[in-house]
Formats: sequence, C-alpha cells, structure tokens
Amino acid sequence: MNVANVVQKFGTDDFLERSWELPPEVIEPLRDHVKVGDDGWIIDSWPMTEQIAAIVQPWVTEHIDVASGAWLVGSWMRP
Repeated sequence: MNVANVVQKFGTDDFLERSWELPPEVIEPLRDHVKVGDDGWIIDSWPMTEQIAAIVQPWVTEHIDVASGAWLVGSWMRP
C-alpha cells in the first residue's frame, strides 16, 4: 500500500489548499497525540494542536496557525 502521512491546510471554502508529506521519523513523536496504526500510518484526520504543530512544523513551509482550524494531520493513499 502506498500511503503518506501528511499535514493538510484548508482554505476558507473548506477545500484543500496545500499539503505536506511527513517523513517516517515524525511518527514516533506523534504517537502521544494521534492514533497511529501498527504499520506507521496515522489513522483518521486529527485537528492541529500546539503540540502536534511543534512536531510537524519543521516539515511545513508555512507557519501553522492552530487557532484558524484550517490545519489537519492524517494520512492518504498516494496515486
């Protein structure tokens, strides 16, 4: 299965505006904040919190505005 863990940013219209793929090494620190399957993929989508943002910010090229509610972390299948 070709799956990627990602950070997603949604626009004011609730459409996906941008996404960033996360490297495998970010999963262990995320385990305390999101549900991660045995295969290392994030299960479901999770709203961004200050704690999650601190972990994933190094791989995201924009400042994560947690208060906006526009940011999620999760996984998706690659084409």
